Amino acid sequence: MTGIEVLNNHGIEYIGEQKALNEEKKTLIVLGVARGGTSLLAGTLDHLGIFTGKLSGDPIFEDLYLANAFEKKKIDEAKKIIQQYNKHDIWSFKRPGLIDYITELDSLCRNPIYLIVFKDIFSISNRNSISMKLNIVDGLKKAQEGYGKILSFIEKNNPNAFLLSYEKIMENKEHFIDILVNLIGKEKSTEESRLCALNFIEPNPKNYLDVSRITRSIGQIGLIKKHIVQGWGKYKYRDDSAIVELYVNDKLIASKTANEARKHMENLQGFKHVNYGYSFQLLENGLKEGDVVSVKLKDDVLFLKGSHTVFKEDAES
Repeated sequence: MTGIEVLNNHGIEYIGEQKALNEEKKTLIVLGVARGGTSLLAGTLDHLGIFTGKLSGDPIFEDLYLANAFEKKKIDEAKKIIQQYNKHDIWSFKRPGLIDYITELDSLCRNPIYLIVFKDIFSISNRNSISMKLNIVDGLKKAQEGYGKILSFIEKNNPNAFLLSYEKIMENKEHFIDILVNLIGKEKSTEESRLCALNFIEPNPKNYLDVSRITRSIGQIGLIKKHIVQGWGKYKYRDDSAIVELYVNDKLIASKTANEARKHMENLQGFKHVNYGYSFQLLENGLKEGDVVSVKLKDDVLFLKGSHTVFKEDAES
């Protein structure tokens, strides 16, 4: 490449030995901070046909099978898992917290090549504020601390690594895909997988935003009558009682804590207790024919199952 094109910043730089890239067998380790673009990298590899772990899947692409072994300090178990994964010529592992056990991981992996993604730290902090309800300034400090650990690892170990800008990947995703295809081998990818990977790369994917928020809720409206609305609701990832809100015709009517016992929930697995029920008593005239009834957790952005139901006085469903 010559001329002004040489000055283009594609946001990707390789540091390390060329011979590592030429090896047929590689372990691609995705490294970054939480909410820093690691799911984008791991997901792109997955769409290109690379094995990303036994328990890896859309939209996070995080293999808790291997991660739990390291995080519970079961190194012998981690060795066995890695030996299983080595049946693949190329496989990938992603976990934002892996920086805390990266020395052990690095020593066990065959020809580790790092894909280290960097993202605007305010964007990271703001995402944590929206999805995890964390303080923005604390989030900035945490992201900065995480990148500090990563930079210390780079300085100390001189790994074979690609340094990648999340923002530049979004601007130049075709170039990013070309880099990955060359890394894994053109013969190992197809035009179809390349197209799938290109289509996967998008800003603010809805499925990721839904799954990765701490306020994600589950529950439903179980009963709608003229003077009462009942059901249950809870946080998906937490057991503390949630505040639920009743909306009629898109207007907030009432709110209360969902902490009533629901005996039928004894048969549902994964719940710490059964006190997630709510009952809204509608005094005075109650619901009218045609009223649209909805319920959601106060902290959530999506309504519970059974919401947007049109009330019919003759049915009283």
